[in-house]
Amino acid sequence: MARKKKPQKQNKRLQVTGPDGWTHIIKGLKSVHLNKRSTRLANQPPEVPPNQTLADLRKTHAKYRDQWRSSPSYRDIQRLFLEEVIPALTSAEKKDTGRIDRCVMLGLGSLSNGQRSSWWELVFLESVLAPLSLSSSSTAISNKTADTPATTPTTNESTTTTSSSPHPSTPPKPPLTNPPIPIYIQDPIFNPLDIAYLSESLNFTVLNHPAAFSEITPSTFLFAPHLEMELYARALGARTGQSGPRLCVGTDVMECTDQLRMKLGQREGEEEAERRVQERVFLGYKDAMAGQRLPGFEKDDWMGFTNVYWTKPKDARDNTNVEN
Repeated sequence: MARKKKPQKQNKRLQVTGPDGWTHIIKGLKSVHLNKRSTRLANQPPEVPPNQTLADLRKTHAKYRDQWRSSPSYRDIQRLFLEEVIPALTSAEKKDTGRIDRCVMLGLGSLSNGQRSSWWELVFLESVLAPLSLSSSSTAISNKTADTPATTPTTNESTTTTSSSPHPSTPPKPPLTNPPIPIYIQDPIFNPLDIAYLSESLNFTVLNHPAAFSEITPSTFLFAPHLEMELYARALGARTGQSGPRLCVGTDVMECTDQLRMKLGQREGEEEAERRVQERVFLGYKDAMAGQRLPGFEKDDWMGFTNVYWTKPKDARDNTNVEN
């Protein structure tokens, strides 16, 4: 009699809280690793994985970028941005005299530690920046120097490879070296190699928490899928008295609202008041924006419960219902 195979065990997603209060969802780790990871994040900077170099990251980046651009989801996203998002933003710009002038990316996760979703999110962002530049009058704005950039360490041969290296095995740099708008990126989990790759190879400005929130204005493209709810609400309402970012790829705000409502009434005092504020931020953003759920992606589930939101012209905001 054939022996029945045991079903494979699926590792749970684990929540790891960093030193700045950020909660990271770690996939594929056994529970025994959780305390070790939490202790390391709390007491010392994230470490670079052994034998990882900038050349390795460039090669991995190229692999994910090619897979993404050959997928049906890539074509769906290009169609969504070119046919719906960009025309709507262009119309709003003409009426509101504003345009997207920067991108703020929150909670990407570590690239060098092999987080697949981080790479998929990065190549997604890379692919929508080009069509996004069509709605802007400037085509190649250099990144300005941030007030509080994260320190990029001095690297040695074990952690960096210069772009001028004649070695034939060195893969070419990804094309995203001159973004059409300044890109600010922040995540406390970045290690020195992540910072070096993002800043030197991609020309992103890497910021220390919480500096990126100061860069969020109504003219921002906010990219923050599955960001911890408190930080997400803070990002959408970062400037008191102003509207939220006019373009956002992030968690469905109604999913956030539903989660908050299940918790309302369970606490008193400041915690309850903060949840009420977050609920108002999410509902206010929903009412001010048009939105659409991102299509599914066959290679990873990071697009789950993720929407793209874009601003409506002022004269349409009171007359159009937003579908999420």
